[in-house]
Amino acid sequence: MGTESCSVPAAFVDVDETLVRDVTFLSLFSFDARRRGRGAEADAVLEEFLALRAAGMSRGESHRWFYRHWAGRDVADVRQVGRAWFASRCADPAFFNIAVRRRLAELSGTGTRIVLVSGSFTPALRPIAEVVGASSVLCTTLATAAGRYTGEVVATMVGADKSAALLRYAEEAAIGLSSCAAFGDHHSDTAMFELVGHPVVVGDADPRLHGYPAQRLPG
Repeated sequence: MGTESCSVPAAFVDVDETLVRDVTFLSLFSFDARRRGRGAEADAVLEEFLALRAAGMSRGESHRWFYRHWAGRDVADVRQVGRAWFASRCADPAFFNIAVRRRLAELSGTGTRIVLVSGSFTPALRPIAEVVGASSVLCTTLATAAGRYTGEVVATMVGADKSAALLRYAEEAAIGLSSCAAFGDHHSDTAMFELVGHPVVVGDADPRLHGYPAQRLPG
């Protein structure tokens, strides 16, 4: 049964390369560095991040490595940078995946709660959540002290973290996950897919999802 034809209490939506075509936490980092005249430094960090991932570092560990580069930055300032980044990126018609956004609008119109679930962090995700009408954002949490990021990650939101977050959300909201939907583009999103009754695979970039039993939307 399609998500458009039944009651769906919540739709859990991966963001990077699912709802939007950016990897938001990388894109925001690069945007911020260029605004501060540190584009070359950002390029070096991004190159090392991708090399670590290619060498086999897990998503969770690579995220912890990456987010340490925000250490010392003022949280309120980064929030404003996030809004400036979003204003710049959403001016590009290709920023959002229109097929996903249209499906979420249909679901929202029937009372479905839209919940973003992402390994990115709040400064990049909050503006997106506001535009798509998401009621909640489940994401990577960074440690802060005296209004600044410490560089430490309190909790990641990748793979099994997502399934744990869905279970907590469902318990607190008193909803059944078997009636819910989940949208994702990567095999790590099967952690969400296996909990819900309506998994939706976006795009076909991940060969490990080619035979996965789910609805399909273009990437």
